[in-house]
Amino acid sequence: MTTHTRRQFLIESSVALAASLLPSSLFAAAEAPRIPNRDTTLKFNPDGTPRPFAGNTVICHLPVQSAMRDAMVMLHQELKRSSYHTKLGLTSTDSYHMTVFPGANDLDRSAYGWPSYVPSDAPIEVCTRMVGERIAKKHFACQLPLRVRVDQEYTVNYPMACSLRLVGADAEEDRKLRSLRDQLAETFGFRLNDHAQYQFHMTMSYQIAPFTAEERNAYRDLMKVYVKRIAEAVPVLELGIPEFCSFPDMFRFEPQRLLVCS
Repeated sequence: MTTHTRRQFLIESSVALAASLLPSSLFAAAEAPRIPNRDTTLKFNPDGTPRPFAGNTVICHLPVQSAMRDAMVMLHQELKRSSYHTKLGLTSTDSYHMTVFPGANDLDRSAYGWPSYVPSDAPIEVCTRMVGERIAKKHFACQLPLRVRVDQEYTVNYPMACSLRLVGADAEEDRKLRSLRDQLAETFGFRLNDHAQYQFHMTMSYQIAPFTAEERNAYRDLMKVYVKRIAEAVPVLELGIPEFCSFPDMFRFEPQRLLVCS
């Protein structure tokens, strides 16, 4: 990847993060992020279909039998029949998850990070095997379950559609999540620039084209209703054992092994 491309990616990511952290009253004044950003164009085609995007990660899948999932599926259906649905790359309702640590991927190694002990030209399958071997030997200090809640205002005003923004259920849960990420960064052998400020989330769609002002208003009105329903369905979401997964694209995450946590 060229220096210019890497710099562009980091600038776009920083702008999106800064905008998302502003109070809702200041969103209109904040500089809008570039849509689609590099992350989206790597993962989705312009028609909203997923591109091949192989890699590995540590995630917590949303429980299948969950009132929160039921509410999220309803929002997914509303987004799918909205007037702006062609501007969204909707993810699969079967793969909803919270990312604990975004691992390595085959397409954008420089921007996303690559394990320090894996040859830079190694196939992604080799990378996944080597990381998995290290995870198998690691005992992570983290008391389960992981407990999070939906930040409703942050989610409604997040500048790109559509992502449930999650925070620790309390200060201790946030500390637990941050500590686990620190341990995973050591195990993976890299730490991204946004490591300390990383915002937990569940991605329901990627935005592949900008909204008009009318579409943005309609989207926010929809989110105000459904995000409230999602948060009320499960005020505190308890997530089970984090999973080290491989993936071919953003629609399927195959567990390779469970983290040993206590």
